[in-house]
Amino acid sequence: MKVILFDLGNTLEDTQQGVLLEGALETLQTIQGLKAGDGSSPVMALISDFGEIPATPAQIQASLDEYLKILGTLGIRQFFEPVAERITLSTEAGVLKPSKAIFRKAIDKISNQLPFKHVMFITERKQHILAARNLGMEAVHFKGPGETSGDVTQLVDLIPRVRNFIK
Repeated sequence: MKVILFDLGNTLEDTQQGVLLEGALETLQTIQGLKAGDGSSPVMALISDFGEIPATPAQIQASLDEYLKILGTLGIRQFFEPVAERITLSTEAGVLKPSKAIFRKAIDKISNQLPFKHVMFITERKQHILAARNLGMEAVHFKGPGETSGDVTQLVDLIPRVRNFIK
Protein backbone atom coordinates (compact mmCIF):
# COMPACT_ATOMS: atom_id res chain seq x y z
CA MET A 1 0.00 0.00 0.00
CA LYS A 2 1.20 3.50 -0.86
CA VAL A 3 -0.12 6.65 0.80
CA ILE A 4 -0.06 10.13 -0.71
CA LEU A 5 -0.30 12.59 2.17
CA PHE A 6 -1.19 16.18 1.30
CA ASP A 7 -1.13 19.37 3.31
CA LEU A 8 -4.17 21.54 2.48
CA GLY A 9 -3.36 25.21 3.11
CA ASN A 10 -1.19 26.71 0.37
CA THR A 11 -0.61 23.25 -1.07
CA LEU A 12 -4.03 22.39 -2.50
CA GLU A 13 -5.84 25.55 -1.40
CA ASP A 14 -4.95 29.22 -1.67
CA THR A 15 -5.76 30.11 1.92
CA GLN A 16 -5.91 33.86 1.19
CA GLN A 17 -8.52 33.41 -1.54
CA GLY A 18 -10.24 30.30 -0.13
CA VAL A 19 -10.08 28.54 -3.51
CA LEU A 20 -8.33 25.52 -4.96
CA LEU A 21 -4.96 26.20 -6.49
CA GLU A 22 -4.62 25.77 -10.23
CA GLY A 23 -4.31 22.11 -11.15
CA ALA A 24 -5.40 20.77 -7.74
CA LEU A 25 -8.59 19.09 -8.93
CA GLU A 26 -6.94 17.59 -12.01
CA THR A 27 -4.05 16.32 -9.88
CA LEU A 28 -6.34 14.69 -7.30
CA GLN A 29 -8.51 13.11 -10.01
CA THR A 30 -5.52 11.72 -11.85
CA ILE A 31 -3.81 10.35 -8.73
CA GLN A 32 -7.07 8.72 -7.68
CA GLY A 33 -7.11 6.83 -10.99
CA LEU A 34 -3.49 5.64 -10.89
CA LYS A 35 -2.76 1.95 -10.38
CA ALA A 36 0.38 0.31 -9.01
CA GLY A 37 1.84 -2.81 -10.60
CA ASP A 38 -0.27 -4.97 -8.28
CA GLY A 39 -3.45 -3.14 -9.36
CA SER A 40 -3.84 -1.19 -6.12
CA SER A 41 -4.58 2.53 -6.05
CA PRO A 42 -2.71 4.95 -3.81
CA VAL A 43 -4.57 6.15 -0.74
CA MET A 44 -4.82 9.93 -0.58
CA ALA A 45 -5.01 11.61 2.80
CA LEU A 46 -4.74 15.06 4.39
CA ILE A 47 -2.66 16.19 7.34
CA SER A 48 -3.08 19.75 8.58
CA ASP A 49 -2.19 22.06 11.42
CA PHE A 50 -5.72 23.20 12.22
CA GLY A 51 -7.39 24.29 15.45
CA GLU A 52 -6.07 24.84 18.95
CA ILE A 53 -3.74 22.62 20.96
CA PRO A 54 -4.46 21.30 23.52
CA ALA A 55 -8.09 20.66 22.65
CA THR A 56 -11.06 19.03 24.30
CA PRO A 57 -13.04 16.38 22.43
CA ALA A 58 -15.67 19.02 21.65
CA GLN A 59 -13.01 21.38 20.26
CA ILE A 60 -11.51 18.56 18.18
CA GLN A 61 -14.93 17.81 16.69
CA ALA A 62 -15.58 21.52 16.04
CA SER A 63 -12.24 21.82 14.24
CA LEU A 64 -13.00 18.75 12.14
CA ASP A 65 -16.46 20.07 11.27
CA GLU A 66 -14.96 23.41 10.19
CA TYR A 67 -12.26 21.64 8.16
CA LEU A 68 -14.82 19.39 6.44
CA LYS A 69 -16.85 22.47 5.54
CA ILE A 70 -13.76 23.92 3.83
CA LEU A 71 -13.24 20.66 1.90
CA GLY A 72 -16.90 20.72 0.86
CA THR A 73 -16.66 24.31 -0.32
CA LEU A 74 -13.51 23.46 -2.28
CA GLY A 75 -15.27 20.41 -3.78
CA ILE A 76 -12.58 17.89 -2.79
CA ARG A 77 -13.95 16.05 0.25
CA GLN A 78 -14.74 12.94 -1.83
CA PHE A 79 -11.02 12.34 -2.42
CA PHE A 80 -10.46 11.92 1.32
CA GLU A 81 -13.28 9.58 2.31
CA PRO A 82 -13.68 7.99 4.77
CA VAL A 83 -12.64 11.11 6.66
CA ALA A 84 -12.04 9.23 9.93
CA GLU A 85 -9.16 7.42 8.23
CA ARG A 86 -7.97 9.98 5.73
CA ILE A 87 -7.91 13.30 7.59
CA THR A 88 -5.63 14.05 10.53
CA LEU A 89 -5.64 17.45 12.20
CA SER A 90 -3.13 18.75 14.72
CA THR A 91 -5.94 19.21 17.26
CA GLU A 92 -6.58 15.46 17.16
CA ALA A 93 -2.88 14.54 17.28
CA GLY A 94 -2.06 17.07 19.98
CA VAL A 95 1.06 18.20 18.10
CA LEU A 96 1.93 20.28 15.05
CA LYS A 97 3.75 19.24 11.92
CA PRO A 98 6.49 18.28 11.44
CA SER A 99 6.33 16.19 14.62
CA LYS A 100 6.81 12.48 14.01
CA ALA A 101 3.73 11.87 16.18
CA ILE A 102 1.31 13.59 13.80
CA PHE A 103 2.70 11.73 10.79
CA ARG A 104 2.54 8.41 12.65
CA LYS A 105 -1.07 9.10 13.72
CA ALA A 106 -2.11 9.95 10.16
CA ILE A 107 -0.48 6.86 8.68
CA ASP A 108 -1.71 4.48 11.39
CA LYS A 109 -5.30 5.59 10.77
CA ILE A 110 -4.91 4.26 7.23
CA SER A 111 -2.77 1.19 7.89
CA ASN A 112 -1.37 0.47 11.34
CA GLN A 113 2.44 0.56 11.42
CA LEU A 114 2.79 1.14 7.67
CA PRO A 115 6.47 2.06 7.19
CA PHE A 116 7.22 5.71 6.42
CA LYS A 117 8.94 4.63 3.19
CA HIS A 118 5.47 3.80 1.79
CA VAL A 119 4.33 7.41 2.19
CA MET A 120 4.76 10.45 -0.03
CA PHE A 121 4.16 13.80 1.67
CA ILE A 122 3.46 17.00 -0.27
CA THR A 123 3.52 20.51 1.22
CA GLU A 124 4.79 24.02 0.57
CA ARG A 125 6.68 24.16 3.89
CA LYS A 126 10.35 23.32 3.34
CA GLN A 127 11.05 22.47 7.01
CA HIS A 128 8.17 19.97 6.97
CA ILE A 129 9.64 18.37 3.85
CA LEU A 130 13.04 18.00 5.50
CA ALA A 131 11.49 16.44 8.61
CA ALA A 132 9.43 14.01 6.51
CA ARG A 133 12.52 12.98 4.57
CA ASN A 134 14.38 12.41 7.84
CA LEU A 135 11.60 10.00 8.83
CA GLY A 136 12.10 8.08 5.58
CA MET A 137 9.17 9.44 3.60
CA GLU A 138 9.32 10.49 0.00
CA ALA A 139 8.59 14.21 0.28
CA VAL A 140 7.91 16.79 -2.40
CA HIS A 141 8.29 20.50 -1.78
CA PHE A 142 5.58 22.38 -3.69
CA LYS A 143 6.20 26.01 -4.59
CA GLY A 144 2.93 27.25 -3.16
CA PRO A 145 1.70 30.84 -2.85
CA GLY A 146 4.38 33.10 -1.40
CA GLU A 147 7.12 30.47 -1.66
CA THR A 148 10.31 31.25 -3.55
CA SER A 149 11.31 27.68 -4.38
CA GLY A 150 10.06 24.14 -4.61
CA ASP A 151 10.68 20.74 -6.19
CA VAL A 152 7.57 21.35 -8.33
CA THR A 153 5.99 24.65 -9.30
CA GLN A 154 2.67 23.29 -10.59
CA LEU A 155 0.50 20.70 -8.88
CA VAL A 156 0.09 18.66 -12.07
CA ASP A 157 3.86 18.12 -11.98
CA LEU A 158 3.21 15.82 -9.01
CA ILE A 159 1.48 13.26 -11.22
CA PRO A 160 4.59 11.64 -12.75
CA ARG A 161 6.30 11.70 -9.34
CA VAL A 162 3.36 9.87 -7.75
CA ARG A 163 3.22 7.43 -10.68
CA ASN A 164 6.89 6.56 -10.17
CA PHE A 165 6.46 6.33 -6.39
CA ILE A 166 3.61 3.81 -6.51
CA LYS A 167 5.24 1.43 -9.05
